[in-house]
Amino acid sequence: MGLFSKWAESLDYEYEILNTCTRHQSPRSTCEKCLESCDIDAISIVKGVPVINNEECIECGKCMAACPVQAVAGIFPKRTVIQNQLVSTDDDVPTVKELLVYYKKGIRAIVCEQEKLNENWEQTIDEVNGLLQELGESALSVVFHKGGDSTGTTCTRRDLFIAWRKETHSWMKQMTPAKWRFNQTDLELAKHYPNHQFSGIKLDISKCTLCKACQVLCNKNCLNVTDTAFSISAQRCSSCRLCEDICPEKAIFIEERISLSKTIKHPVYTKVCKTCNKSFETLSENAETCVICIKRKGFLMAR
Repeated sequence: MGLFSKWAESLDYEYEILNTCTRHQSPRSTCEKCLESCDIDAISIVKGVPVINNEECIECGKCMAACPVQAVAGIFPKRTVIQNQLVSTDDDVPTVKELLVYYKKGIRAIVCEQEKLNENWEQTIDEVNGLLQELGESALSVVFHKGGDSTGTTCTRRDLFIAWRKETHSWMKQMTPAKWRFNQTDLELAKHYPNHQFSGIKLDISKCTLCKACQVLCNKNCLNVTDTAFSISAQRCSSCRLCEDICPEKAIFIEERISLSKTIKHPVYTKVCKTCNKSFETLSENAETCVICIKRKGFLMAR
């Protein structure tokens, strides 16, 4: 191994779970997306929070892409990208989310040096192109190019090496330090597709008590309760489902689907409770009793 390779390798670091993980934010969180994405079971729940076994971890990046709140810190496997084309390899297929981000960074084609893509590549590209269609974008194309044929319009391996050598200086700058070389927050799809939202947030106004627990714990600021309205803006929602998990009334629901971004406002009404004669806020225009009195009545009846 050359000096440059040793230096580059030394910049790498082990994957880790940050305290922004929803399970660190609340013991009510049920998120297990990082566990579900790990094919080698290198992640486990220890005392309620996910822990990576770095001796088993192969740093494939799947848990990074799966985490809805970008709480897995690490560096993705190296990709070969030349002239806005991603060179496919059978060793490692990028995740759907990774390809959606690469698309917004300028990649429009996948270069395959074999006669056909393997099944994993085909399934991933089909899924990505389906999502791109929903987002109003053109599809990724696949260019088949045998390495021994230098007459094609795509880069040969020699072309790739020459281009890599020319770009070595800027590439080296991007590698220092390792954590800056790839920032996991780049995986937040909302900032790459600002006109769309990838989730829908539904609120059952007959159950919601305006306790504001969801607003406090939503790091994406999708939920905002004021004296006049409960506003829901799902553009940045990444379906972590923490609001769903912590809602004491089970009044909020997350649905993963692509749509144009929008803000929904539910009016807040100020009423006077017919039982205690105190004013209270509610989402129900016809409410007559405050939450405290309703719960007190339910408690007394249950005794």
